[in-house]
Amino acid sequence: MIHRIFDEFVNVYLIERPEFLICVDAGIESTCDKIVEKVKEIGKPLKLIILTHYHFDHTGSLRCLKEKFPEAKVVAHEEDSPSIEANTGVKVDVKVKGGEVIEGVRIFHMPGHTRGSICILDEDSKSLFVGDLLMEKGGKLEEIPRQYSLDPEMNRQRIKELLNIDFENLYPAHGNPVIGKAKERVKELVKRLGG
Repeated sequence: MIHRIFDEFVNVYLIERPEFLICVDAGIESTCDKIVEKVKEIGKPLKLIILTHYHFDHTGSLRCLKEKFPEAKVVAHEEDSPSIEANTGVKVDVKVKGGEVIEGVRIFHMPGHTRGSICILDEDSKSLFVGDLLMEKGGKLEEIPRQYSLDPEMNRQRIKELLNIDFENLYPAHGNPVIGKAKERVKELVKRLGG
């Protein structure tokens, strides 16, 4: 089961396992209360907080979440970990390179938006969490506006690489999730981008 928590313009997701929860991203500062409320409602411990990259709208509630759930381990790519630690004052417990499988989620290093951007595949549900690699807008997938990416051309290349991953559902940080046949929608975007 995947729970979406929407706050102003950004999504945070909770992946529910039989014994615990995994939080994907930490939203903006105000998202903390919404996440805490949802975790309490589900009634399972928060075990991991996986950050797709270091930007403020993905790490804004990290300090608050660590205060509320001190047992939760923070996971991020080694390239973005220094910025996360500097911006939030929270230590990254598990620094990944890409390729790791942690509690049933596979990490893909997808630099372009930031050096340490990652996508996360929940292997059980074939759900892919793409952070800011792409977004959903008006029923279509789009690349993140180019001015927000460190290397927009590299980011565009990474979108094409998503087609090598086995997924059915796509969960972006901005816009609505695409449930079922999400890979087809990514193919359409790649075609529109001239790929």
